[in-house]
Order: sequence, then structure tokens, then C-alpha cells
Amino acid sequence: MTNKFIFLTGGAKRIGKTTCKHFHEEGFNIIFHFNTSSTQALEIQKELNEIRKDSCFILQADFNDLESVKHLKKGVSEITDNLAVLINNASSFYPTPIEGASIEEWNDLMATNATMPLFLTQTLLPFLKKEGGCVINISDTLAPSGIKNFSLYSGAKSALEGITKSLAKELAPEIRVNAISPGAILWPEDEDLSEEQQKTRLAKVPLGRIGHPKDISSLAVFLSDAEYITGQVIKVDGGRSIS
Repeated sequence: MTNKFIFLTGGAKRIGKTTCKHFHEEGFNIIFHFNTSSTQALEIQKELNEIRKDSCFILQADFNDLESVKHLKKGVSEITDNLAVLINNASSFYPTPIEGASIEEWNDLMATNATMPLFLTQTLLPFLKKEGGCVINISDTLAPSGIKNFSLYSGAKSALEGITKSLAKELAPEIRVNAISPGAILWPEDEDLSEEQQKTRLAKVPLGRIGHPKDISSLAVFLSDAEYITGQVIKVDGGRSIS
């Protein structure tokens, strides 16, 4: 059992939810952010605190408001003054065909996928330095090579990978900074894919199957303790990126 704290953005659903629970199983105390998923966030908080009292805390913030950085720093400081791990997981994801793409969509996708990870790292740096902590950013295995109709999203995730490598150099040796780049882990919530469509997508994956959120959370747990790894973008995609 440890008294270490992790702060994770977008922790109420999908990969974020699994990651919160996995770190909790490892003995970490959890602070996670949510935006609109208050019902799910409260359920997770209740579940984890029933397992171990006062071990899970939740903070709400809308990442389209840059003032939320100050709000989250204040919220974290009321719980702890040190962080062992910061995981920038929250993400906006939707198609933006270039003919109709807007500056509002660009600002939204950049805010969640690149701007907030950068400035959350900046504002929470004193907490991380006190613990000798690490930062883990969640990218996308296909984004750096481009995704048709997702140019804005791809640009934002590519920026995040550049930020990851730059901060790894800037914050060493005190703070390690890495990124995890998932492939097909969960089907998108807003797509109702037929079985045939799923098979078509998985045909590009050498391992021939979709992944599991714990494939991501397991790597995050490993990176939290991997003291000689920094500046890396590690793909967890069943081999999709080499096919």
C-alpha cells in the first residue's frame, strides 16, 4: 500500500475509468477530473472509497475554459501537495472534413488534446517535483501519420507528441514525461459499427482483435515506476502501425 497520489483527466469513462481503478488496485490514491459525466464520476468515487476510505476524489472542469487550470490546481492543493503521476487522458474526438472545419472545432480539439496537457503539466509541476513524479500523455497511434477527415484532431495529437518529447528534455532529470499511443482499444461511442465494419477495421491489425482498456492502464502503471524511460511515445495497437 502506498500514500502516493495520481491525478488523471477524463477519468469517468472508458480508458480513464479503467486506469483510475487499476492505479487504485496498486494502492494509489486517486484524484480524477471529469467534465459532464458527473453520474459516472460519482459512481466510481463511491466504489473506490468503499474499498478504501478517502482514497478517491473528483474534480469538475471544462477544458474549453483555460481558467480551469487554476481551478484544478486549487482543487488538487486542497487534497494533497504532491503528485506521483499526472495522466493527461481527456480528449475530444470527432471528424472535421476540411471543407467545413471551423476555428471553433480547432480550438476545442487543441484545448483537450494539447493545450490543457501542456498547461496542466506546467501548473502542477510543483506537486510533481515534490514527489519526483512523472507525466503520461495519451495520444493516438494513427494521428501522427494522418487520419482522413480528422486533420484537426490529428494535428492536436501530433502536437501532444511533440510536447511530450520537448518536456521530457526540459524537465529531466527530475520529471519523466512519456506518452502512450493507443490503437483500437474501444469502439468509438458515437459510431454504430456493424460486425462487417468491425472486421474490416480489424483486418489492418496484425493481432486481429480489438484491445482492452487494461492494456493501456497496465502500461501506465509500468511507466509510473520505470525510472529510466522518458521522452517515449509507446504504441499499444496490436501492430496496426506496422501494417
